[in-house]
Amino acid sequence: MYFIFLRKDFLINFKKFIVFLISIIIITFVWWLILIFNTFPKKFYVNADSFESSKSVIVVLTGGKGRIDKGLELFESNYGKYLFISGVFKESEIKINIFVENKLIEKDCCVIVDNKSKNTFENAFEVKRWLNEKNDIKNLILVSSYYHLPRSYIVFKKLIKDKDILLSPVNYKINFNKNIIFHVRLIILEYFKIIYTLFSL
Repeated sequence: MYFIFLRKDFLINFKKFIVFLISIIIITFVWWLILIFNTFPKKFYVNADSFESSKSVIVVLTGGKGRIDKGLELFESNYGKYLFISGVFKESEIKINIFVENKLIEKDCCVIVDNKSKNTFENAFEVKRWLNEKNDIKNLILVSSYYHLPRSYIVFKKLIKDKDILLSPVNYKINFNKNIIFHVRLIILEYFKIIYTLFSL
């Protein structure tokens, strides 16, 4: 049995398979880079003329630096009628409560806090369940880190097909010179996550 792996034809076929596999990884990774830095920013990033704020909900997907602050900023700037913050920890809820009190907003009316969700799929499920009771919402504005938004869009679009989904990254301009290893690591990790998501949906 051992000698079958030493046969010339087996080694040739195995080499072809490895070359094919590496080619697929390179092609899909290039596709991922185009998606994250070109396609999604041009097609799905939110701007003031691309939606009706009175029929929109801002959905913040927590788990990264600055996401809640960005969501609160958009809400304060009237980008949405509601603010749905998903996957909230205790410290984050304190910040939200302070914002609500300072702005004199009725929290039960306009700010929804979800502390059940632990991942992107659960985020989307909780938002969908909330939307079932809201007939006045036409648009979702997803707020997250730039590398997380493409996968978030795919997951949300799979579960919430009847709404328009727009995206708002925490930072529109990314400074790769500041911490390039950190960004490269996140981009590679998210690449594998989005491949898994595409095959698992």
